Amino acid sequence: MKVKKRTGHLGLLFILAVLLPGLFLAALAIRSIDREEAYLEIRLRQTLEAELGYTITLLQTELADIEEELRRSAPAAPGSDPGAVFATWGKSERLIQVPFLLSSDFRILWPTPTDYASSDDLAFLNWNRDFITDRTAIPYYQNIALLFRDQITESEAGKSRFPSFDSEEAAARPKAADIQVQQRALSEFEKSEPLRKKVYDTAKELGQRTEQRTVSPGAGKVSSEETSDERRESLFISEPRKFSQIIGDRESGLIPRFIEEELTLLFWKRGDGQQITGCVLNDEELKARLLGRLSAIFTPTRILTLLDENGRPLITPDEDVQRDWRRPFAAREISALLPRWEAAVYLSDPGAVTARAQLTRMFLWILIGFFFLSIIFAGTYILQTLRTEMNLARQKTTFVANVSHELKTPLTSIRMFAEMLKEGRQPDPARRLKYLNLMVAETERLTRLINNVLDFSKMEKGKKQYNKARLDAALLVRNLLESQRVHFEHNGFTIGVSGSAGQAFIEGDEEALKQALLNLLSNAEKYSGERRDISVDIEVSGETVLILVKDRGPGIPPGDAKKIFKEFYRGDDSLTARVKGSGLGLSIAQKIITDHGGNIQYFSRDGGGSIFQIRLPRRQ
Repeated sequence: MKVKKRTGHLGLLFILAVLLPGLFLAALAIRSIDREEAYLEIRLRQTLEAELGYTITLLQTELADIEEELRRSAPAAPGSDPGAVFATWGKSERLIQVPFLLSSDFRILWPTPTDYASSDDLAFLNWNRDFITDRTAIPYYQNIALLFRDQITESEAGKSRFPSFDSEEAAARPKAADIQVQQRALSEFEKSEPLRKKVYDTAKELGQRTEQRTVSPGAGKVSSEETSDERRESLFISEPRKFSQIIGDRESGLIPRFIEEELTLLFWKRGDGQQITGCVLNDEELKARLLGRLSAIFTPTRILTLLDENGRPLITPDEDVQRDWRRPFAAREISALLPRWEAAVYLSDPGAVTARAQLTRMFLWILIGFFFLSIIFAGTYILQTLRTEMNLARQKTTFVANVSHELKTPLTSIRMFAEMLKEGRQPDPARRLKYLNLMVAETERLTRLINNVLDFSKMEKGKKQYNKARLDAALLVRNLLESQRVHFEHNGFTIGVSGSAGQAFIEGDEEALKQALLNLLSNAEKYSGERRDISVDIEVSGETVLILVKDRGPGIPPGDAKKIFKEFYRGDDSLTARVKGSGLGLSIAQKIITDHGGNIQYFSRDGGGSIFQIRLPRRQ
């Protein structure tokens, strides 16, 4: 019962220490597998967002270069013949589409609506006259995060709310703002939805107009999560301003304005006498300059392009795939000088992330399965090993007790007969000889038991040695049985032997083979019932010598037949068992026979009993 209880404790320990942690880790891994596609998508999005950030910087740098280029090339004083000056300027600068000249009080000096004016000049005057003469206001765009940068950073630090302040003051502040404060404001504004809502609400209270972006960034995500097609509010807000308010006291600049929903950029510069020289930028040249800043527009992973104010790509790959260009994988607005324009990226193969996630998911499933099974098998092996070791330890403890008991039995018999002979209580010479023979037999039994223990120790350490020679197996068996006949007959056994000497020659260690046979005979003696009949047959079969030890005992149950040759194994190993023994006899016999190139097998005997068959190689 104790063994079963300990085994139950081992099973519980296995469940708590191995199985439950293994299941927990497997559950975590499976949860991770389920999120693999989203994880890959997030990593890809972060990479492409970083590339977009770098692209936006390049585009903003290009816009600054365009302004500087026009500022350097613009004539300071067109003179009395601005047409000729502007013609020369237009030839040297491809960005110019329609030049213009204003007086210090915003009167149009060029172009003039004459019969010789070009269609571009007339269109310019038609669409821009009221604005450049300071009679009409147009939307003026500003970055809301930079406009409210101080309030954003203070709000995040918990210092203040969003007070109202004059928008003119806010527009002037970024000139002196610290770059780190701007970057922090942009970062906080981008990552906090509640903060964005608060900033937009404040801007609306101040009369600023918010715009909706032309695209739905992130709507093209590949994961199965639901996405919203609602477009986020633009980073750039506007308020109406006249031309004089926009230029203020600056020396030059670019002004974006929409004409029939098409974006146009105006350049202006203060010249001599406070005259204002400017031009409308050539739309095609502007787009070419901006596209020139993009590196590796098409790759096997993604497509990078620019979207104009109407969400149309400036450049597209030659492909058969139908794309919704308003639903990019990721997109960012470019600049307040290009309102509604976006730098956008699209996946070259929308199914690539899913395919990669499926491959990774399959690999992880295989890996998880392998490790989980490894944990189970390793834990089971360890548990089985612990059980085996505990059983072995128990068997060794029982073995010591049984050996002690086995040693006492022959010693008691020897002492009893020795005392009888010493005291002369048996005057009959025949009986005294029988007692002496029994004492010798018990001594041999005691010697065999001690030899079994010593041989087992040597065999475990691999130190058992044999002195082999050519032997007659039949003669060896007959001599052995003759030496044990008195002992067996005293205990009521009949001994029989069959086999002719001079035909069954083997090579082996005589004493070791005798020990193996004595162990089989002792085993037959112990387990015999009322029919005390033991016989040994020697047969020659080709190149094999067979020695069969037969008895008429109860036999061995089928479930125990495969265990009987294990060391310390006994059908009943309790101290109160009817049959005593050490559990080493059969295992030592098998080891000796195996070392001689043979084997031992057990068979049940017809009519009841057991047969142990020794098979040894024959020697001519």
